[in-house]
Amino acid sequence: MAGFVKEASPLALTTEERILLYLGDFRGMEDRFELPEALTQRAIAYAAGTQRKHLSRYLDDLVKEGMLEQRKAHVEGQRQRMLAYYLTPKGWARAMEIKQELAALHVPIRVGTGIKEMTLEEIDGATSVRLTFSDIVREALRTDMLDLADLEKIDERRREDMDERVKKLEAYTRALMTAWKDGRVTATERLLLDQLREHLGVSFEEHERMEAEAISRAEDAIEDRIELYKVVASEASEHGAVTPRERELMEALRKALQIPRADATRVEEAVKEGSDD
Repeated sequence: MAGFVKEASPLALTTEERILLYLGDFRGMEDRFELPEALTQRAIAYAAGTQRKHLSRYLDDLVKEGMLEQRKAHVEGQRQRMLAYYLTPKGWARAMEIKQELAALHVPIRVGTGIKEMTLEEIDGATSVRLTFSDIVREALRTDMLDLADLEKIDERRREDMDERVKKLEAYTRALMTAWKDGRVTATERLLLDQLREHLGVSFEEHERMEAEAISRAEDAIEDRIELYKVVASEASEHGAVTPRERELMEALRKALQIPRADATRVEEAVKEGSDD
């Protein structure tokens, strides 16, 4: 298995091993209809300390090796189904092996002004927050030496990281809504969206889910605009032929509502046919 390893650390694991270690905290997932968000790509990437754009490759390898089960499932707090991952019996066995290997380690950690050798369970017991082995391994990636005071702030850093992630997703959502506001996306807009998605680290799965919502909202907005234009067209033709002034106002409205001329013509023809009946 290939992956980033911090060689100097006794907690050095491959990316795949960090994924297995993290998912080892979740059991019985195969029997659940709705899965926790902790099993989605976003949560796994954070827990394993890897970038989202690289995560799929590691997950695919683990699925092929029979270590993980991949399922498109209902996820807590999400309206649409998402890809989620949990351990197979083979993956569970390997995750437990990794935990046993880590449990036997004594790692250096800064405590106050001194340095101690402690097991991971002792480190967890020495803090006021609940630390999993996965938490400690991830922290070891970002520093040359673990620090007990820093570990106390792990929940705060997690919230900050998640808040930053939410901001990026919100920025991408706004870009999608802007691109889809007229009901279609041009080739140039698609290229710009792809570049923005790459820059913000938005996965393709997240993109698909967010774009589906953007399209749905755009379709609703278009229907509302068409309905408004239909009402105005009906009023304009209520007393016979549309006057030049009414035509001028309707054209201004069509442009303001961003309704294609062909669609506006179809609406007007439908209104005229309805009034002739």
